[in-house]
Amino acid sequence: MPPTLLLFDVDATLIRTGGAGMTAMANVAARLFGRPFRWEGINAGGSLDPVIFAQAAALNGIENSDHNHHRFRDDYLIELERQIAVHPFEVLPGIHDLIAHLREREEKQRDIVLGLLTGNYTQAIPIKFKPAKLEQHWFSITAFGDEAPSRPDLVALAMQKYEARHGSRPHPRKVIVIGDTPRDIHCAKAHGCVAFAVATGHHP
Repeated sequence: MPPTLLLFDVDATLIRTGGAGMTAMANVAARLFGRPFRWEGINAGGSLDPVIFAQAAALNGIENSDHNHHRFRDDYLIELERQIAVHPFEVLPGIHDLIAHLREREEKQRDIVLGLLTGNYTQAIPIKFKPAKLEQHWFSITAFGDEAPSRPDLVALAMQKYEARHGSRPHPRKVIVIGDTPRDIHCAKAHGCVAFAVATGHHP
């Protein structure tokens, strides 16, 4: 029987950065494009980093060009590391034990595959995982926020990567999306996958 794919969200599911990400975005946007830089009405929870920038650019009358986006992304990654160092950072309770258990199960029973599905830029994950003492290579299937235009598209991408690695496309009911926002639930349901919602973020 093909193994079940477990796709973990990162922020407020595995770790909390104490607002370091949005602080970094705000600082970089103000530095690159001037103050005041508006963010009202933008819901970052469960969104994709490139989408957050596109929405902020539209709100502030800035062209969402590759040039502007790449400047923002590159400076954001530098600022993110700075902000993580000064914001309250935590690994969610039980995560280290859970991941250790699942890694052992993946190796011995071979009935699950660990993966990540997150709206973060690809290069942001090592920055966030380093203080958490988590390793990206523990998760063999990954779908990051700069790899697809929407969160449902990230689920499709993860399933494609699973097929490329394991030789067959996973049945949707054998794909479990684990996350803390309604967007995590909706992206799973968009493909008939299982949504495993956790109340470790802002939603009860």
